[in-house]
Amino acid sequence: MSTLLVDGDIVAYQIAFRTEQPIRWQVENDEDGLWTLHSDEKDCRNLIDEYFTLLKKDTQCENVVIAFSDKDNFRKDIFPEYKANRSSQRKPLTLKYCREYISHHFKTIIKPTLEADDVLGILGTSKIIKGTKIIVTTDKDLDQIAGLHYNPVKKEFYKVSKKEADFNFYLQCLTGDQVDNYKGCPSYGEVKATRVLNGTKNAWKTIVDCYDKEGLDKNYALAQAQVARILRSTDYNYKRKEVKLWQPLKN
Repeated sequence: MSTLLVDGDIVAYQIAFRTEQPIRWQVENDEDGLWTLHSDEKDCRNLIDEYFTLLKKDTQCENVVIAFSDKDNFRKDIFPEYKANRSSQRKPLTLKYCREYISHHFKTIIKPTLEADDVLGILGTSKIIKGTKIIVTTDKDLDQIAGLHYNPVKKEFYKVSKKEADFNFYLQCLTGDQVDNYKGCPSYGEVKATRVLNGTKNAWKTIVDCYDKEGLDKNYALAQAQVARILRSTDYNYKRKEVKLWQPLKN
């Protein structure tokens, strides 16, 4: 039996955004129009149902588990600037409605302080769900998680090995993520970071050395790594419902 693990944040946001329609209102004998933005909840429901019907058909999989992010985020305790750049961004009108509709009609999971990515990472690397788990997302961050993935835009399955997952994690430790507002190591883009990591046998030592060359200490590097890390089953205390922050292995 296979189960689709879906990033609900992305689905809800994209559908809420798609249903928004600008309307120009004009009073008779008045040249000036009034513009308003509208979104029909019926359109939201139809698009959500259509999305999951098509997803199940394309993947030949009926079991779906959807993850949403909690309102609190453990990463902000490590790095307060995390996603601070999004605070002024307008959210789609029906985003809350889309989340509520999905939650009422599908199996959804929210864990305290975790993002949807973390929930998917934990479920994808644990034995909580039996059988084959398929991570469904377009977010490259989840390439830090080993296993079977499905890109619903490209309609492609692909596998991420444990080695590839670890490499992708270390890569993001260096590059950071401008979208999420943590910078990583200055001057290290994906090409340069890939070249440096490909030539090392001790990825973490190499990363710390890169930060040191930029005048940043290992504690700063560790904070960036802990923010970059998409949680796996070994990074979570199930009894206490707490994150076990990533630490480099001691040599």
